[in-house]
Amino acid sequence: MILTVLRFNFGSPQGNPRKQSELLNAAMELVEFGESRGITTVSVDEHHATGHGWSCNPIMAASMFLARTSTMIASVDCALGPLWHPVRLAEDIALVDNMSRGRLHTTVGLGYRTVEFDSLGVDFTRRGKLMDALVERMLAVWSGGEDGICTGTWTRPHPPLYVGGGSRATARRAARFGLPLSLADHLPDVAAHYRELCAEAGVKPFVVMPGPVNRGMIYLHEDPDRAWAELGEHILWEAVTYGGWSADERSLMHLPGVQTIEEVKASGRYRFLTPDQLIAEVRAADYYGPIVLHPLVGGMPVDEAWKSVQLLTDVVLPALA
Repeated sequence: MILTVLRFNFGSPQGNPRKQSELLNAAMELVEFGESRGITTVSVDEHHATGHGWSCNPIMAASMFLARTSTMIASVDCALGPLWHPVRLAEDIALVDNMSRGRLHTTVGLGYRTVEFDSLGVDFTRRGKLMDALVERMLAVWSGGEDGICTGTWTRPHPPLYVGGGSRATARRAARFGLPLSLADHLPDVAAHYRELCAEAGVKPFVVMPGPVNRGMIYLHEDPDRAWAELGEHILWEAVTYGGWSADERSLMHLPGVQTIEEVKASGRYRFLTPDQLIAEVRAADYYGPIVLHPLVGGMPVDEAWKSVQLLTDVVLPALA
């Protein structure tokens, strides 16, 4: 089975409640439809103080999708660990793990925007220590080592938890706690360091890492040139907004300094493809990796989001089955 992902962050230039309500409800309908047609995963993330309606509670967002589905995995990519109270995060994840029967996968990351830490009254300079304390306490809560806090989880020994990032410090943290490592980019040196540390500690390594070819976010359309001309502004808005949050490429989708549609197109991070183009790409690749659609990017019109998802489910997936 091909791994297919629908990604949502609910952000839009309008950033008002009515627009966010439209995007949230459309996302839930798209996920419910997608599961019935073979889409395997939905992905959500966390950001604060954006002014654009960006998803601020990925556990709650994941639970909305999981309540509407029965087999789909919800992947939190990622929760900003230092901004959470460890007991509260452990309890929230346990609740959703039990409700969904193990279909919530959560990656915790450090975060990098100081404004988010300031808005929640958390010391940005202590985020590494806070992350260590968070993971340690969550594992203790789930293990039953803290009586009365958690009644147990569906998944044993605990719900799926990954340590996310892109540095050797991330690898050390994941190995120290015996947790899987989720890398934000293709970083084989960091993955190798993690595996070495796991071998020394007698821990079985597990690495989630994007492939060497960045496939980007895919939008299916019968006429890609027309799509860029008519819909590209939605993608440009997200690329400029997201890229403006950091001077470094924090993940596969960060484009620091990008300002024009031509720059976004040239990056390959966001791509309009025809169904035939995507089918040919997948068939030609030794390892393609997941097919990731971001159908409501930048407040994309809901009808266009539906067209993209339906081209995947009705044309691409049957051809690749």
